[in-house]
Amino acid sequence: MKQNPLIWGSSLSNELGRLSQGVRDIEGNNALMFIKKSKIPPHKKVAYANMVCDHRPLKKEKYRVRLTIGGDVLEYLYNASSPAASLLESKLLINSVISDSDKGARFMTIDLKDYFLQSFLLEPEYLRIHGKYFLPDIRQKYNINALIDSDGYVYCEVKRGIYGLKQAAKLARDQLIKHLAPYGYYPTLQEPNIWAHKTKPTKFCLCVDDFGIKYFSELDAQHLIKALQAAYEITINKEGNDFCGLKLNWNYDNGFVDVSMPKYVNKALEKLNHAPPPIPQHAPHKWVPITYGKQIQNTPEPDETPVLSKEHTRNIQRIVGTFLYYARAVDNTILPAINEISTTQAKPIQQTQIAADMLMDYLSTHPQATLRFHKSEMQLHVDSDAAYLVSPHAKSRAAGYFYLGNHTTLHSTPIQTPLNAPIHVECTLLKHVVSSAADSETGALFHNCKTAIGLKNMLEALGHKQNPIQIKTDNATASAYCNSTLKQKRSKTWNMRWHWIKDRINQGQFIIYWDKGSNNLADYHTKHFPPSYHTMIR
Repeated sequence: MKQNPLIWGSSLSNELGRLSQGVRDIEGNNALMFIKKSKIPPHKKVAYANMVCDHRPLKKEKYRVRLTIGGDVLEYLYNASSPAASLLESKLLINSVISDSDKGARFMTIDLKDYFLQSFLLEPEYLRIHGKYFLPDIRQKYNINALIDSDGYVYCEVKRGIYGLKQAAKLARDQLIKHLAPYGYYPTLQEPNIWAHKTKPTKFCLCVDDFGIKYFSELDAQHLIKALQAAYEITINKEGNDFCGLKLNWNYDNGFVDVSMPKYVNKALEKLNHAPPPIPQHAPHKWVPITYGKQIQNTPEPDETPVLSKEHTRNIQRIVGTFLYYARAVDNTILPAINEISTTQAKPIQQTQIAADMLMDYLSTHPQATLRFHKSEMQLHVDSDAAYLVSPHAKSRAAGYFYLGNHTTLHSTPIQTPLNAPIHVECTLLKHVVSSAADSETGALFHNCKTAIGLKNMLEALGHKQNPIQIKTDNATASAYCNSTLKQKRSKTWNMRWHWIKDRINQGQFIIYWDKGSNNLADYHTKHFPPSYHTMIR
């Protein structure tokens, strides 16, 4: 982003002042001190500094520079892992709020300012910053000219957690747990990314330093706000219309919420220098016309054309990385295309570039995807499907459509529950070669059942008890195998790979049932359909 260098320079000085002892009207956090190189203990390694620039229009300081430390070169002997809420927890929490809206549930967000900087390190770490990053205001206040070493760097002693340190997230979270415990808040045992209160119905998930909060009364909201304000400086958004990059349009009275990411696609395409297509593109990938009556589907042959240059390879990887989050967040129609492109992104060929261009043409034509979550009884439902031998090297694609509906009981007729937007869509290649279409369908069931276990734990942590999860398949053989109504012959490999499903069905966790393919919502994500079908689905 091209802006006046003075804007970024001022933000850089703000960041250095914020991390040290302040500058101008910026209060310091004493996270680091500028020192001479000679004061660093001989046994300590010195990390590098990296400046990350970003435009954050919703923040008070819109043009932001953040200093991150090269934690990959530092040693930390203890466990540094720290859980953080993902899109799954965020979507489930959003659904939980709208489903309990008639009981008074509402959503708000809270942002903790300088969250990592509030935690103290067990022992100091050290980093160096090149002298060119110090503008006159910082240079004069801290006498930087006297501290610059002969190698041109200024050395720093780090006393608090800053971005990039392996242990920073864990230390900050441990401190948050310790601080909130006397107020009654705690991370749930089965899902540590979801927090609850001992007596109040408040639930929230923490995505790094952003709280997404479900509360039922203003009194409960103020209880959490005051608890956080006792130790942190916070920013409150009572409308709850922005969380984890998602734009939330709440309609509590009518029982639905719209989730979108406005301008994300347009900004990404501009950043990738992709021009709009001259003709609207309504398919995210190429498709093969269906030949009715054909019994054998031939797997595509590997393309042996030359690999693209390093620059083009990096561009393909940028495309996948940029749009994968968007696909998982709001636009699952592009998942099959991204799945196909990602299989060759390490060594992309000319066909990979053509596929990436077609994907971006489709996104340029349809830049604004929106999910609408309706209130429900928060019972998890899954549609499972697979496509046999649709990828090179005899690979099959598995898909799963996970959505929330009402509690239902399985009868002889297919289960009917109101359609809802998906909280999650699986679209992946089975890692091994299967021997039949039924084998691939059973593999998809296995994959989706494992995913459903994690979602079940999250839902129950939010207070929504789950009945046995009902999973739909359109393959009668796969259904019969899972329900042990099939007489098996030469199926030893099936038992080795998929017996886990039978075991979980016997435990009462899943109900596998058959329904015709036209009712299977996961079918869309297994194959490449023509534009008319994509238009109908959208």
